[in-house]
Amino acid sequence: MAGDTEYTRHRVVIIATMYVGYCFYHLTRKSFGFIMPVVMEEGLDQSDLGLVISSQTMAYAFSKFLSGLASDRLSARSMFAVGLFLCGVCNVVFILFDSVLLYSLLWFINGLVQGFGWPACAKVLRQWFKPSQFGTWWSILATSMNLAGFVGPLVTMEIATSYGWRAGLLVPGVLSLVLAVLSYGLVVDEPSHVGLENIVANTQKKTTESKGEAPSMLSLLDSPYLWLISLTYFVVFAVKTSCLNWGQLFLIQDKGHEPYVGSLFTSSLEFGGIFGSVIAGMVTDKMVKATPLTGYGSPRHPYVISMLVTMGLALYGFSDRVEADTLETTIMTIAFVIGFTSYGCINLFGVLAIENSPSNLSGTSSAIVALAANFGGLIAGYPFGLIAENYNWETVFIILEISVAVSIVLFIIARNIKTRIGPTSAQKSA
Repeated sequence: MAGDTEYTRHRVVIIATMYVGYCFYHLTRKSFGFIMPVVMEEGLDQSDLGLVISSQTMAYAFSKFLSGLASDRLSARSMFAVGLFLCGVCNVVFILFDSVLLYSLLWFINGLVQGFGWPACAKVLRQWFKPSQFGTWWSILATSMNLAGFVGPLVTMEIATSYGWRAGLLVPGVLSLVLAVLSYGLVVDEPSHVGLENIVANTQKKTTESKGEAPSMLSLLDSPYLWLISLTYFVVFAVKTSCLNWGQLFLIQDKGHEPYVGSLFTSSLEFGGIFGSVIAGMVTDKMVKATPLTGYGSPRHPYVISMLVTMGLALYGFSDRVEADTLETTIMTIAFVIGFTSYGCINLFGVLAIENSPSNLSGTSSAIVALAANFGGLIAGYPFGLIAENYNWETVFIILEISVAVSIVLFIIARNIKTRIGPTSAQKSA
């Protein structure tokens, strides 16, 4: 009983610390996007903004991938705290300059250190929670991004309009510095570090044998299922990132709405993501308990397909049915649905990649699909900004709608595909 109490106490402290800390990871990553309408008043055009966003997204994609590979060898506590501290530094230094190239360079650096955050969270979750609890707590912690995305646009826009856009970057930057120090003192890598028995057996020794690493990673890339998840994750992340980065500008410039409506759209999308993330984890965990994993298909697949279909319909409603006289509540509802479905899928893709991989390669598997996702985010930056500038936003959303439709067809066709990723002999039972 005493042992259970100790586990619970440490879990509460760790989850709370990482939740607040990752809120500020997300806030520092998206703070520039939140205040883009104010920044544009200083003469920056859409391609300039897209360059800044894409520079960060490109760096984040590679950093998250490399951090996922390195997470098995580094302290998760150190990764989390150091990354958050450097994110805060980037925000503070950003406001000292007045150049698109320097903005892009600093946001590139911001993207590099942003990649430390989630792999560290995933490693800590895996060490502190049983496999049957992993999906639910993964989804709950992931809502930290949605909370930051829900509150962030409203707060940072208010700060930016009242005190200037630089203040909108400075405040989250300074708070991140403080939280980084607290995180280093409160997060614990694994139960054995505080005198408790580890929940997950340590398999790192097996992964450090250099002869086995390259073939094992190549065996992951041989899995059609990993490619299916990666491709669909790419599309969903492109949709989510496009709506977050450009949705408010689309409403303001193409549909004639006021700036605050754009902020409401962004906040509603993130608010929907909070519910979508948690419900996706909880509902599909129950599906897995009712229908055990067999290695072919997954009980989570029907939920993923239903979310993809709903997301496609909501995206169509946003791009083709919203007009200047559309009610704010309608716009907020559409945004909520996009957030609910996209974040639900995003969290399930991460869970599917980890639970279908060998335990000693789950970090690598997660890093691979995350890399694909962040390339989707990269496409949603500068390339889509150029398309909108040379054509219009309707063209961008048509591309996204077609991509979602293709993803739905592929997932339906491959819903019963072999899901085991990597060598079967390395698989461990949950």
